[in-house]
Amino acid sequence: MNINKRILIGLGTVVLMVFGVMLYPRFAEYRLRTQLEKENEAALKEISKTDIIHAAAVADTMPVSFPEKAYLEVPFYCQAPHMNSDSWKIHKESCEEAAVLQAVFYNKGIKNVSVDSVDWLIKDMLRWQDQHFGGHKDIHADSVKMMMMGYFGYKDEEVKILRKAKIEDIKRYVAMGYPVIAPTFGRTLKNPFYTPPGPRYHMLTVIGYTPDRVITNDVGTRRGKDFTYPYDIFQKSMDEEGGDCLVIMSKK
Repeated sequence: MNINKRILIGLGTVVLMVFGVMLYPRFAEYRLRTQLEKENEAALKEISKTDIIHAAAVADTMPVSFPEKAYLEVPFYCQAPHMNSDSWKIHKESCEEAAVLQAVFYNKGIKNVSVDSVDWLIKDMLRWQDQHFGGHKDIHADSVKMMMMGYFGYKDEEVKILRKAKIEDIKRYVAMGYPVIAPTFGRTLKNPFYTPPGPRYHMLTVIGYTPDRVITNDVGTRRGKDFTYPYDIFQKSMDEEGGDCLVIMSKK
């Protein structure tokens, strides 16, 4: 083999290695997304019509036991309602507002709200925070409750804070017919549909569960409807943000 051929082979090998290094992360990300989509589909297939808890069946008392599966038909809205780059620029930190809005709509029986209306409502909730909190920032359970009472008119006893909530607490309230607004450390969730590296503090709405996963409306991605997370990962992500969840107990 002459020198020129050796050089060409060497260059070809280097080029292939460079392309491999460049393409591997995308390939790995694709595999992860595909795997999670399959896991998500498998989890949702476990939910049957008999597992759906209707708003009219909301329980008044805490059950001693609860079913192994439950699902609430809570409307989904992304925190960036128009789901384009301009909307994300405005609503990069609007997870709390969107998560709350989903629970409020379900509580009040409001359906089929236009994207424009959702966008206006989230912006108006931000304006309320500017007036009452002095600006828009990440807010945890106590401040979220203040906003829910001040903006939506709920009474103190109608918004319950579950301090340091565990998966069993969440399941119990979902089984009673109440969506749970949960704080998480978004990067622990490792949702491949988040914009890398993912959010730090992130709030979403738990709307159901299977024997080993929680079902959420994750407002942090356009593909967040019915997105599932394993119990252990979800619990860890909640613990990292204090674990204080919220439930609307009102029957309005």
